[in-house]
Amino acid sequence: MNHQYNSIIVTGSVAYDEIMDFPSQFVEYLQPDKLHQINVSFVVDRLEKQLGGTATNISYNLSLVTNKKIILLTSIGKDGKEFLRFFKSRKINTEGVLIDKKLYTATGKVITDIKDNQIWGFYYGASVKAKYIDVTKFNTHTSVMIISANHSEAFLHFQKEAISLHIPYLYDPGMGITWIKEKDLIEGILHSRWLVGNDYEISNICKKIKMTVADLVKKNIIVITTLGEKGVLYQEKNNKIEVPGYKVSKTVDPTGAGDAWRAGFLGSLADGRSIKESLAYANALASFAVEKYGTVNHRPTRKQIEQRVKKVLN
Repeated sequence: MNHQYNSIIVTGSVAYDEIMDFPSQFVEYLQPDKLHQINVSFVVDRLEKQLGGTATNISYNLSLVTNKKIILLTSIGKDGKEFLRFFKSRKINTEGVLIDKKLYTATGKVITDIKDNQIWGFYYGASVKAKYIDVTKFNTHTSVMIISANHSEAFLHFQKEAISLHIPYLYDPGMGITWIKEKDLIEGILHSRWLVGNDYEISNICKKIKMTVADLVKKNIIVITTLGEKGVLYQEKNNKIEVPGYKVSKTVDPTGAGDAWRAGFLGSLADGRSIKESLAYANALASFAVEKYGTVNHRPTRKQIEQRVKKVLN
């Protein structure tokens, strides 16, 4: 069955990412008997500043695979002009981007040691303001939406709007599992067209709502479980599809691969491709994302994406 949509509404966070590498192990500088009064300075040897956030990553990746209208509904702060320039360069519609003149754009800062242990700090900033965006101004009867990680109030705002306006949506609640209430999570899932997450996230979601994947499928929920380099498992009532991943020679940075996957899948569906083809496009696009440092630095052409799709399907 083919699905075709004329516009894709992207919701989620827009954030600056500052990524630092610590050339040792954190554990060497932490005293177990002094953890109640930590005062540690980690001198890093690498710093990268990147454009990021789920909405940024997804909308960018959509621009790589589809010519459908991409409508971004999110919020940035007084320091967010660089994002606007980036979106416009990719022909992403920014009429629904709210700009707050007092707060800063959301920012994530991470230090990673040589054992891949991470210490994160995240500032939501202006992302909370997305809860004031009026979705009715941008929705049409041929729109499809993705609801991805965001400030909790903004996430639930878009969830409620999509349900009330009967917008078909891809639901991606995995990163919000620590704060979202069970009733809100169940409501979001039961009204979604597709529930997506990696195997760890899907497991956590099922545990929280006290239902199995089989239970959800019986309720006509389509559950998509991404499996990293192993590919993806798509499950709906009376149908199960497994598509292998594309094997890259070297993974440089896995950050943002999930967002690339979601864009590849939804963009391909919007273009009317079959489910299996769309899953293959998603796997192929994610493979390009892991080959570059940062989440929006890969630049595959449509032809290069199609070449990997063929290899995935064969």
